Amino acid sequence: MKICFLADAKSIHTKKWVEYFAKRKHDVHLISFQESYIPGAKLHPIHIRVPHSTRPTASTFAKLGYLLYPPKIKSIIREIAPDILHAHWASSYGLMGAYASFHPFVLSTWGSDIFNFPKKSILHKLMIKLIINQADYCTSTSNVLTRETEKYSNNGQKVLTIPFGVDTDMFSPQRKKSENITIGIVKNLEKGYGVEYLLRAFSFLTQKHANLRLLIAGDGSEHFRLKALCEELKIENRVEMLGTIDNRKVPELLNKMDIFVVPSIVPESFGVAAIEAASCELPVIASNIGGLPEVVKNGKTGFLVESKDVHGLADKLEVLIKYPELRIRMGRKGREFVKARYDWRINAQKMESLYQSILTTIVT
Repeated sequence: MKICFLADAKSIHTKKWVEYFAKRKHDVHLISFQESYIPGAKLHPIHIRVPHSTRPTASTFAKLGYLLYPPKIKSIIREIAPDILHAHWASSYGLMGAYASFHPFVLSTWGSDIFNFPKKSILHKLMIKLIINQADYCTSTSNVLTRETEKYSNNGQKVLTIPFGVDTDMFSPQRKKSENITIGIVKNLEKGYGVEYLLRAFSFLTQKHANLRLLIAGDGSEHFRLKALCEELKIENRVEMLGTIDNRKVPELLNKMDIFVVPSIVPESFGVAAIEAASCELPVIASNIGGLPEVVKNGKTGFLVESKDVHGLADKLEVLIKYPELRIRMGRKGREFVKARYDWRINAQKMESLYQSILTTIVT
């Protein structure tokens, strides 16, 4: 099977999809505005050229590319002549796929491309509707995102939920005993992820528990503000800000934690970080928003709290701090849940089955 992906080559999720199909001996091509080596795949980079007088951000690069390069991308697709064209992220690479007018065309929505982009204006909404209705098949990462994606279909098109999943062999429990209780988060340090509220909840708990520490992995525009907040709350000696962590080292980091927190204040389509933590047998406390309630079963694999509820978050953390046997029980239930629903191999097989059913339909 010859598959052509339109996606961000630097995204860890793109790499997982591309590597899976390459290892399955399919002929895999990737068209991307980003360059990154992915074993077994043929990369077709789209180099965006802008005047030397400007210093564009990544966002500007993308916007220029979407305006200037559709004909070039269409030409590359025609030259590749794939059996399947699959675009990831509706509002960018999906637009390129729609313009190419190539079929069969599969579109995968990821999150803010559906939750946020079409709400910016009538034009943005019309664009998303055009892209979705140009696709022959749509997939999304969660049930809540599936329902949102279906709102933009003119023909009642069904959207198939295929999560990103997690490698349960890579993300497995290998925890060592420690006198400290470590709370952790692995997220980009952006306002929508609510790290501020975790810091405030953590500061309450440090007044009662001397053996608490907080690990924060990730970087972003909120880094210095959050660091200043730690100093303001007088918890800087209890908080370790690790910066960006290579995905291959995340399992080792998770196994240094006892409790994982996802305090998002904007809807997340799925919650990959939550299932990676659960796969390592960590109980997860997450905001009751977006797709997070799908991956955290309240009272079974962790707790759900309302976003921005500092006291509610502190209360649930307190429960897990006081009752280590509950942490262990929830962690085990969490790994069982992930293995049953979100094992990467099962999710990837679902996508491969979709491709095969598409080609079978074409032949018949």
